[in-house]
Amino acid sequence: ASFSTFSEKLEAESLLTLLNQYLTAMTNILIENEGTLDKYIGDAIVAFYGAPIEIENHEHKACVTALEMNKQLENLRIKWKKEGDKWPDIVHAMQHRIGINAGNIVVGNMGSEMKLNYTMTGDQVNLTARLESSAKQLGITIQIGENIYKKVKNEFIFRDLGRVIVVGRKKSINVYE
Repeated sequence: ASFSTFSEKLEAESLLTLLNQYLTAMTNILIENEGTLDKYIGDAIVAFYGAPIEIENHEHKACVTALEMNKQLENLRIKWKKEGDKWPDIVHAMQHRIGINAGNIVVGNMGSEMKLNYTMTGDQVNLTARLESSAKQLGITIQIGENIYKKVKNEFIFRDLGRVIVVGRKKSINVYE
């Protein structure tokens, strides 16, 4: 969250160091929970579960991953604060947002004849990105779609945020924190 503010306050080398520490910690959690790293987009991690190898309980694992990422971010903030004046106060209070969703997607090699990436696409991928970005307006860290909720509603504590229509979609969905 607030990446533009970070990039304005930090020199490029410091920003790179900070991002690499954050992305490494979060990616380790993703991989430990059997997620597949799709790509980094600036300060964002794009990931999915169940491909190239199908895994059981991927909805549960995605939620566990998000909760563990929140705990790890808290640990990183403590570490950065202990480093004294190395980081401005905004780093000590760093926040992130996570969108989690499930549904039918296409996974495979996509791109041009010159360069292909193993990635994913589909309506549910777009919806997941919208869940992450709209969490900002709600002031929450983790927002999940109804497809995830239906699978894991008895395994975690959720707050029903009601029905929303996300940018670019006509049909509303129920979302949860």
